[in-house]
Amino acid sequence: MKPGKVILLFLLSVASLLNAQTPKRLAWIGITGKPADNGFVIDSVAPKSTFSVLRIKKGDILQSLNGQAISTQESLGKAAAKIREKDGIRIKYLRNNTEETAQTQAIPKPFETSAIADIDYDWVAFKNGHLRTITRKPKGKTNVPAILLIPGYGCGSIEGYSQSYNGKLMNAWLEAGFAVVTIEKSGMGDSEGCAPCTEVDLATDIESFDAGYKYMENLPYVDKSRLYIWGHSMGGTIAPEVAKLHNPKGVMVFACVFRPWSEFLPEMHRVQKPLMEGLTYQQTETFMKGIQKIYYEFFVLKKSPAQMHENPEYKALVESELNYRENSNNMWGRHWRFWQQLDSVNLAKSWQEIKCPVLVLHGGADYEQCSPLEPLMIRETVNEAHPGHAEQVTIPDLDHFMMKSKDWKEAYQHFKDREYLKGNFNEKIALETVKWLKSR
Repeated sequence: MKPGKVILLFLLSVASLLNAQTPKRLAWIGITGKPADNGFVIDSVAPKSTFSVLRIKKGDILQSLNGQAISTQESLGKAAAKIREKDGIRIKYLRNNTEETAQTQAIPKPFETSAIADIDYDWVAFKNGHLRTITRKPKGKTNVPAILLIPGYGCGSIEGYSQSYNGKLMNAWLEAGFAVVTIEKSGMGDSEGCAPCTEVDLATDIESFDAGYKYMENLPYVDKSRLYIWGHSMGGTIAPEVAKLHNPKGVMVFACVFRPWSEFLPEMHRVQKPLMEGLTYQQTETFMKGIQKIYYEFFVLKKSPAQMHENPEYKALVESELNYRENSNNMWGRHWRFWQQLDSVNLAKSWQEIKCPVLVLHGGADYEQCSPLEPLMIRETVNEAHPGHAEQVTIPDLDHFMMKSKDWKEAYQHFKDREYLKGNFNEKIALETVKWLKSR
């Protein structure tokens, strides 16, 4: 065989391998609706989405998607989660009580655009699959400082950040000249070949954000001497676990805990039970007497919810408070082992192992992380090992979801009304982080 043909075959093989290793983007289904007796009634269809190509209209009743019966938002989500761009889609639906069928190739989700940022979609190899990354950098800039954003514990996709408080915070950082790196949790968004987020543990979350930091380090347009970590809520617990493995320029955390989870939970319940469920303080204390025994067996004795559910005394509370369901590992949106691991993390040791400056932010209206003791202990623990490294800032009218709220009661109402989507983002948190970043 001639040398030219050998080279051509080699290049074709490499290209084929690269294509095989790159996951396809998830499909854009593009419908909203509600359950009905005979399927799922369509309320709206997004233009240029897969279902718009299928010519589905408002009022049509979707009955099946690729052979899977559809009757709820959950069943639609499960069926759609398996579909990627160019995959075949077959649907059965009712229109004016007449059964119809249609099929097409799936259209991928649209990519986000921005007037102030270049947005880079990429992949990070993780375990047996890939995690989606989305990096935003100031438009047209190079050699920029960068921030790895680590969010709370929930299993939401980074694709929705631009429409939330995260998007408002990221825009402030972008306008100040900082790139922002985000990475999906296991199984979320476009991620491929990874275990579902709800089934993995805290150790896996830490591994995924460690992979995100390594990815940030290798971006060609970032200044490797100016890399930062931001942790919000549970992300503030993960932040020092990642930081101690690297050498960031600084770490910023907001609304996170310091004490073991089993110690913090009772304080949180005493705030949230009267606020969110209308219990009197006496009723709350009665509740605490029962749940404390369950927490001891769960966190200290390391029993599973299923084991505790066998105890008649615990059964009702294990169902109502730990969300126990037979044959399910789900507890508060994550695998129950996630919470046991969280309780076992020695955060004092982790905070003292990192050598960079730390900014600790606290919101006075935060009814989720409701204790001023948490940021104080982080600050004092860091400064004990590295005097002057940690700075604390309290913003009185800041709540857990970065909204402007005067107190816990107003913050809870704002959360229910999703006020941050209506312009109620508290700019003070952005200003404080930018001021601190620029002071570095």
